Amino acid sequence: MHRYTPDPPAHAPPPSQIASTSGGWGANDRPGAYGSSYTSGSDSGKTPRELEVERREAAVRMREEALQRREADLAYLKPNWPKFRPMVYHDIDKDIPESGRWLVKRVYGSWWLALITYIVNCVAGFSCLVTKAEQGGSQFGVALIVMAVGIPVSFVFWYRPLYQGVKLDRSLSFFFYFFNFACHLAIMALFAVGVPGWGGSGVIITIAQLGNNVGSGVICAIATGLLIFQCVYGLWQIKAATAYYRSKGLSVDQARNEAITGVAKTQVGRDLAAEALKSQVAGRV
Repeated sequence: MHRYTPDPPAHAPPPSQIASTSGGWGANDRPGAYGSSYTSGSDSGKTPRELEVERREAAVRMREEALQRREADLAYLKPNWPKFRPMVYHDIDKDIPESGRWLVKRVYGSWWLALITYIVNCVAGFSCLVTKAEQGGSQFGVALIVMAVGIPVSFVFWYRPLYQGVKLDRSLSFFFYFFNFACHLAIMALFAVGVPGWGGSGVIITIAQLGNNVGSGVICAIATGLLIFQCVYGLWQIKAATAYYRSKGLSVDQARNEAITGVAKTQVGRDLAAEALKSQVAGRV
């Protein structure tokens, strides 16, 4: 007589499968034990303070690297200006918001006016040298140096900051523009006076040259007119830029924060931030 043994349910997995799906836990096993032993092994010998500092530094580095990659992707555009030797990207219609396009075009025209003024003033200084005017040599020498330096410096130090300020609504760039453009206008005003030997073929030089050589006097008169017009037109542009700056809600506090952020992106700034973070964590632990 055979003893009846019920068959196991069809849906029940075999014991080997149960052991494999359970992870083969033994007497000392529990969920998460593998991860815990791995973490403790990798961080052995470090204090909680050191682990916290490393974690925060890694998070800061990851954020900085992500920000730098994003800025690099957005910032790089193929240079297209000047046409004969492209060095920078410059496209007012595509790069500048419509609300500020008029201002950038005005100041761009002011830069071209400055370029023409530098050249004409240098030609006037050369005419003083040729006609043997008082201190004609130093007059032409200073005018030549100012022209060679002033043209690229004016583009980089006051036109370009305004371009970037309008493009990105960056308060600090506007402050660079205001300061550097004011210095440029001060030089133009000094040249318009026309002190002999100072490089500017202004009023005093023009009056003297009209009595010495009419042709040179006419060239100096043209230079004087351009210098005076540059000052008047420049003051108008500062007024327009100030009105635009205020209409965008930009402020001195925002410029200060942008300056701090810029310093923080440098290697020195990152080192100082890391030291400050370590001191802060050490004070809490």
